[in-house]
Amino acid sequence: MEKKTVAVVFRFDDYSSRSSTDLELRIIDAFRKRKASITLGVIPFIGIGDLKDPLPQDIGPLPPTKGSILKTGFEDGTLDIALHGYSHRTINTEQLTEFSGLACNSQVERLSKGKKFLEDMIGAPVTTFIPPWNTYDSNTLRALEQTGFSTLSAGKDGKATEDSHLVFMPASCPLSGLRDAVKIARTSSDTQPVIPVLFHEYDFKEMNEKRGRLTHQDFSDLLDWLMSQKDVRVLSIRQATSVIRDLSADRFLWNKRQRALSNLLPLSLRAEESMTLYPESHAMVGAAIGLKVAGFYLAIASLGAALSLAMALLVFPGYVLVMYASTLGSIALSAIVLIHALQNRQIHLKGLMVFAGAVGISIGSCLGVLYLRKQI
Repeated sequence: MEKKTVAVVFRFDDYSSRSSTDLELRIIDAFRKRKASITLGVIPFIGIGDLKDPLPQDIGPLPPTKGSILKTGFEDGTLDIALHGYSHRTINTEQLTEFSGLACNSQVERLSKGKKFLEDMIGAPVTTFIPPWNTYDSNTLRALEQTGFSTLSAGKDGKATEDSHLVFMPASCPLSGLRDAVKIARTSSDTQPVIPVLFHEYDFKEMNEKRGRLTHQDFSDLLDWLMSQKDVRVLSIRQATSVIRDLSADRFLWNKRQRALSNLLPLSLRAEESMTLYPESHAMVGAAIGLKVAGFYLAIASLGAALSLAMALLVFPGYVLVMYASTLGSIALSAIVLIHALQNRQIHLKGLMVFAGAVGISIGSCLGVLYLRKQI
């Protein structure tokens, strides 16, 4: 039987004319020394103002010096170059996005210009796209296929269509959770566990004291630990797409459905692998999550029913009107929560817990009323 290997896929975003070249050279050198590869999300024409301001602003093209770093890294196999937007400037203030909401032809224009710019720099095709802020829409999917992209790397909650020919590699794990993710991958049901890791320069304490989670030395130690694990392979996105069996839209959509279902559970009850890995689709896994969700809310409803019935029999045995009021109140609460969920077309953890509890109280109260009426 073939031994299971854990694939750790590194993605480093925001390489641009504004980013720290010193940090980037240190990261690239760290991978080069270990003969490993990493995907860089490159912004070809970054805005020179506030990237969260949708008002027009000048752009800063990637300079030749930084282009030379990309070309050298690509040629020696250290770097996998991905297009990370056009200017990484949001087009609206309600949702940080550079692409979502744009017409398809406008997206095609931005993708084409950015793609050509990077391809001219490195002298090779660029086929992976990373949308700024991991946000995109259905027009983006069409535009990517029209402009020759084969791979999309965003987040787990993005869009996909079953007929899409794109390869999906959504980021799911921060650097701080990587060691634990490897341990989880080893015990997962996946035959080819994948851990897509996303990080930025602000994850380093030397670059941002408040947001930073590790130092350069911590990062170097982490890479050394990974390389020492015989069952771990460090890959770029391009490498992963050639060795992982299924990175299709079907896998992405399955993960999205399971994630939505798992989000109906408290954090402590969610499957660890769904939080840091990009799992394969398994009918058994999906059924297990469904049973866990059903069991959790059945337990809440049962507890509500047991408490309300106990109140009827032990606390208010002579107050049938109180029990009537409790029954009507719990039914009304259930209806309000349900109507609110239907209007917003969203079901959230807290609301569903309230709904299950209210249904349980309604059932218990009804049973209590029936019992008390027989005693009168």
